[in-house]
Amino acid sequence: MLNLSANFYALDSKPCIEPQPRMNKNAFMRGDLEAVNLPLKKAPLTTKTVAKISPLGAPTVNSLSNLVDHLMEAMLVVDELGAIQMANRHAKSLLLGADKADELIGQQWQSFLCEPQKSLYQQMILQSQMEPIPLNHLPTETKINLDNGSCIDVEISVSYLPMKQPLFGIVIRDLSKFRTEYQQLHHWASTDCLTNLANRRIFDTNLKSHWQACSEAGWPISVVIIDVDHFKSFNDKYGHILGDRCLQKVADAIKASVPNNECTVARYGGEEFALILPNLSTVEVEQIALLVQQNINALTFIDIGLDESVSISVSQGYACEINGQFRTANALLCAADTALYRAKTNGRNRINASC
Repeated sequence: MLNLSANFYALDSKPCIEPQPRMNKNAFMRGDLEAVNLPLKKAPLTTKTVAKISPLGAPTVNSLSNLVDHLMEAMLVVDELGAIQMANRHAKSLLLGADKADELIGQQWQSFLCEPQKSLYQQMILQSQMEPIPLNHLPTETKINLDNGSCIDVEISVSYLPMKQPLFGIVIRDLSKFRTEYQQLHHWASTDCLTNLANRRIFDTNLKSHWQACSEAGWPISVVIIDVDHFKSFNDKYGHILGDRCLQKVADAIKASVPNNECTVARYGGEEFALILPNLSTVEVEQIALLVQQNINALTFIDIGLDESVSISVSQGYACEINGQFRTANALLCAADTALYRAKTNGRNRINASC
């Protein structure tokens, strides 16, 4: 039999500690010393019961349809064969061009895909039917055909939906706007804003890539550097606004002198321009330089308010890599620059070839 009396006596022997009143911190912060030791007011008990949030049960078609309708992105729900079972208004607007009620329902989702994505999607469906792995596909950039016959860039992702009947959710994001913005940004980053020619960054990039390609293929590659003669005097006499118009006219004349789009025409800096001429012979390069000289000597400035006697000229230096005389692209560029210096020293309005 347990002896509990010892425990009772032990409890009785402990000194009784009276509970201390809790400090009213709000009153203390207000500086109300009289209310510091007053008990805090407790919120009255309410008889209202808080509704318990129960976890979602098994997904139903109605809840899925409601979710799809409220998404702010274009979404389709298709069955295992690709037949569209649900489509929200964003999907209808994107694929059909307008909200055409339920015209998407029953159509094959694959019919909107372009190759090779159309065949890849069919292959994924077949694999998902053979393997017990739900079909899921990370976001992928592709193109889709619209109802009006046009084609747009999109990003699509496919997710398996655990329903009684196998269903798949397809989210479609229109990339057309982003593509346009990207192209505009790329244009700004690669183009000289005054002359609309390639800028120095693109010139350097293209020189490296053309050098590599021509070296591997055994083709010649040439660089021409062009400098507007006495341009500072033109600027000082007629002003910077007309000086800019002069550079624009020079740029147009140079661009009209190159034979094809493989050639790079760039504003190298200030009043200097540069050409990259891949896979052209020395004779062809010299002919291009002569054509540049003729086109610029023929320029007039009457259209910008100057006298018909006003004219300009350019000095040019070029270097050609044919038999391995230049070991790097930078060496080729330096040789053309040296040739340009000699052309300017010898009286300007001249063309000088690298030795």
